[in-house]
Amino acid sequence: MYKKYFEQIEKIVRKNLDKRGMDQIRLVGELEKGARELWTSATVFIVTGFCIRDTLTGETDGPIGAISLAGALEQLGKKVVIITDKYSKEILERCCVVKKICAPVESVPHKAAKSFCDQLIEDYKPSHIIAIERPGRAKDGHCYSMRGEDLSDIVPNTDILFERAIERGITTLAVGDGGNEVGMGKVRSFVVHYVHQGEKICAALSCDCLLVAGVSNWGGHALTAALSLLSDSMLLHDMYTEIKLLKSMVEVGGVDGCTKKRALTVDGLSLEENIEILQKLRLLVELAMDEQKKNIRAI
Repeated sequence: MYKKYFEQIEKIVRKNLDKRGMDQIRLVGELEKGARELWTSATVFIVTGFCIRDTLTGETDGPIGAISLAGALEQLGKKVVIITDKYSKEILERCCVVKKICAPVESVPHKAAKSFCDQLIEDYKPSHIIAIERPGRAKDGHCYSMRGEDLSDIVPNTDILFERAIERGITTLAVGDGGNEVGMGKVRSFVVHYVHQGEKICAALSCDCLLVAGVSNWGGHALTAALSLLSDSMLLHDMYTEIKLLKSMVEVGGVDGCTKKRALTVDGLSLEENIEILQKLRLLVELAMDEQKKNIRAI
């Protein structure tokens, strides 16, 4: 009965995709597919954090979506491990405190990334791995910003986790908004054709489930909203928690990925614009749960 609601969630988080040419990508049913995969999960790796070269700190897009999803999964009894690098580690740790999340935050080093990632797989044995706004290596082996800046010399290679997942049959998911994030290899032809410098920046790796959102944080919220539908419980946090999360990130150096400023904005969008998306998702979940209750009473 929730099919129409999954579709509406996808529509809500597609706002702003036209700004980068990503609106041409239309994957049908990926949100529901991804949510149902996570519903069956046991241990989930959430890989996030996108370093801004000018500030050498993580950006505000990615961590909030990751924390939103981590909180939902923990409420559902899943084990979560958050994986990032030194640029976003403190940002994510602060967010975990705000949301009272128990998940460990692992930081992949630039050197010895391969052995570190291999050990993470062995130690935690994930059933699912999801990337939310995480730089992915392009076909040339380098990773890039949306502007085409080569970040390979500073960003640890976390593609290794997804390569190992493919080898071992671990389910992979990804959320992105620009084409240069892990998982975007699934829609490479669209990124190359419609996104500025798409041929250069497009991440090579594909994934089992890909959610394209106007802002990657919104994609994390979308998955949380979808899990809310599957569990008949509100797993999305409220606007006040969203504000606390953003403030906590900025306090420890988080910056807007577009403006490169320490401000309560994400991808150049105001706090109000981001809150509006969260509120729309919460309202939709509430409507769906009300409909479910009415249907049960009618039986």
